[in-house]
Amino acid sequence: MSDTLFSSFSSTLTPPNREEIAKTLGESDRAVSRGLELATAAVFNGLNRQTGDSDAMRQVIDLASKTHANIVSSALSAGQLTSPTSPLISGGKRFLSSLLGTGQDAILNALSRESGLRASSASTVLALAAQSVLSFIGMRVRDHGMTATALSGFLQSEGASLGDSLPAEFHEAFALPSSNVRSAGPVIAQAIETDPVIAQTVRKGQSFLLWLVPLALILLGLLWFISRPHLAPVAEGPPETPAPVATTTPDLGSFAPRQLADGTMLNLPERGVEGRLLAFIEDRGLKPNKTTWFDFDRLLFSTGSATLQPQSLEQLHNIAAILKAYPATHLTIGGYTDNTGEAAKNLELSQDRANNVTAELVRLGIAKNRLVAKGYGDQHPVADNSTDAGRAQNRRISMLVTQK
Repeated sequence: MSDTLFSSFSSTLTPPNREEIAKTLGESDRAVSRGLELATAAVFNGLNRQTGDSDAMRQVIDLASKTHANIVSSALSAGQLTSPTSPLISGGKRFLSSLLGTGQDAILNALSRESGLRASSASTVLALAAQSVLSFIGMRVRDHGMTATALSGFLQSEGASLGDSLPAEFHEAFALPSSNVRSAGPVIAQAIETDPVIAQTVRKGQSFLLWLVPLALILLGLLWFISRPHLAPVAEGPPETPAPVATTTPDLGSFAPRQLADGTMLNLPERGVEGRLLAFIEDRGLKPNKTTWFDFDRLLFSTGSATLQPQSLEQLHNIAAILKAYPATHLTIGGYTDNTGEAAKNLELSQDRANNVTAELVRLGIAKNRLVAKGYGDQHPVADNSTDAGRAQNRRISMLVTQK
């Protein structure tokens, strides 16, 4: 659907639309445009995280079917953007609370920092994006008979790509345990009952122009995802000759709290790499060497790319927390591939992936001089490259403790 749909609306959010919103909020056109991109992607990402809850999907369908089809224009003409108690803003915030939980504040902070919007404007833009997404879904319900099951499938495909467009700070907010609200029903029901703007039902066959704005907001998120830069590389460190040890296991076991030396509490899998790394760091009898490597077991990259997927953030956060708790520890981050394709390309990809993992740890607060990124390409396989399973094991990112 997305190729046909979004290619048909490449210029629907006109400069006058953005300028009117920016003027109303007293913000720059550039900040508002960026804010709308990020806010729309954040709402879709929040919805995408609810796709496993069929009740939540039905609640969204119910609410969306009652949302005004031309909600952006209606809000602008009625002056609702400037009042935090207006039906547009209050209804949007109630929906966001059901979707984001207490993580809403962290997402608002990220939105403000990334877009340059003031905090109050960021809150308004996020509520506007929430209502626009509901309006868009509502039109799909009325015009195409979208069901809760169809919405779930749509979100898993279209919503996932918009979620990927978000900077890492947004995914950190979504990863907060309290952000995951399992039951949104009461809040959504309240929005339906008390919000006169949301409660308006729009008949099928309304003007084509009325639904351009919410579609365009979604388009902007996709366009930004395509054009956004990758993480900045970290300078390559001195070469080494390791003999990596395979430590990845598909069975991570149950998760349990673990307290670090600085008092930080982490929720770690009993057979995850974090525990093995901690055991090595804390054991005074074990000295750094060139053969004891620890494979990340929850890092994901886009296929054939060095771009980290958002699911990787949980483990990277854990590793960063461990490094902060043990400040004397230094690591080499090694990237490896299987032997498919050209060796030179594999070497380049492995270096880029090691660079991006290292850069993310630096962004999370680890000093650059404690980390070295090194790509080894298809060298040092730990499994048979003639099988799919073996090749999957050889595509890995590993850690070597060089100082502790």
